[in-house]
Amino acid sequence: MSSPVSPPSPPPAPELAKVRDELAATDRSLVDLLGTRMRLIGEVAKVKAEKGLPSFDREREGAHLDDLLALAQKAGVADDLVRDVFSRLFAASRLEQRRFLHARAERFSIGVIGGTQGMGAFLARVFSGGGYTVETMGLGEGPPAAEVASRHDVVIVAVPIDATVDVIRAIAPRVKKGATLIDVTSIKRAPLEAMLAAAPEGVDVVGTHPMFGPHGADFDRQKVVLCRGRGDEAFSRVKKLFEAFGAETIEATAEEHDAQMALIQVLVHEKTMVLGSVLERLKADLGRSLQFASPIYRTELAMIGRMFSQRAELYADILTANADAARLSHVFEQEAAHFARAVAMGDRDTVVRRFQQVADFMKDFAAWAKKQSDAILDDLVRHG
Repeated sequence: MSSPVSPPSPPPAPELAKVRDELAATDRSLVDLLGTRMRLIGEVAKVKAEKGLPSFDREREGAHLDDLLALAQKAGVADDLVRDVFSRLFAASRLEQRRFLHARAERFSIGVIGGTQGMGAFLARVFSGGGYTVETMGLGEGPPAAEVASRHDVVIVAVPIDATVDVIRAIAPRVKKGATLIDVTSIKRAPLEAMLAAAPEGVDVVGTHPMFGPHGADFDRQKVVLCRGRGDEAFSRVKKLFEAFGAETIEATAEEHDAQMALIQVLVHEKTMVLGSVLERLKADLGRSLQFASPIYRTELAMIGRMFSQRAELYADILTANADAARLSHVFEQEAAHFARAVAMGDRDTVVRRFQQVADFMKDFAAWAKKQSDAILDDLVRHG
């Protein structure tokens, strides 16, 4: 039996048809403008490649978005629409620039010690995808580490923190003259000292720390800390290598890096670990808690869960290998005890007084943080 034929839709009202025609013409104009924009991005990429500039400029991108948001407000266009549209446009622009930089980049071979898992495997995948010759080895896989180290122009040590110095001492003497030896661990003093001591003269040394986990297509908008060891030309080579794949590089001494990591990693990870431990002690019903959760609480829970989905040894190394960790952990313990006493005694005035002291310290930073977190939370509400 045949299906009944639906009656044809009535033609739109003349007023609606006119508006739709104008809308379609506007959309065609937008596509033409996008084509113009991408051609201009090609010109930007060409200049950046000639000048050795990175594909990502966080300050420039942020300032440009602020200008666009100000224009949107005057035009009556919602902030979230502008953010969504231009985040995609900026991403497309950065990708086009990276493709251009890859086509013109210096080519050399890369050996990754510990390149079969974690960050090492991620780096190997990204660099080989960008056209570099990459050789990897790992526990029980690939040729011996010393052989890999002996035959490549850039040698990357990407093993767990507790094994890094021993591996460096074992393979550094085999690195060939003119090559560059780097590590990717989250502490820098000990690995950098080991590379400088164990690598022969003629082998350059750079300490690096990718400030992100091993996921994503490349290093787009991610930060990589670089610490000078030996060889200005090698430092420039490593810097351009990461920047060609979208990274924002930050130069620091090993001492400054480790002090900053005590704040950024040790303090934050210890706080997250304590929160997770408290939830376990309480046997909290996390699924039920999520039903009550505001976006900021859902984000906090997600970060706690994210930590405990990963390797315990990684976080144990981060918390215990940094020479500055014990001092910061002690201050954390003191402040936690201070607030715990106030809560136990119902001492509202102490909580308010300490809160105000911290707020005064963070006055300028807090204004920036409020703006940043509002954008994050708005995005979570819309997409989470």
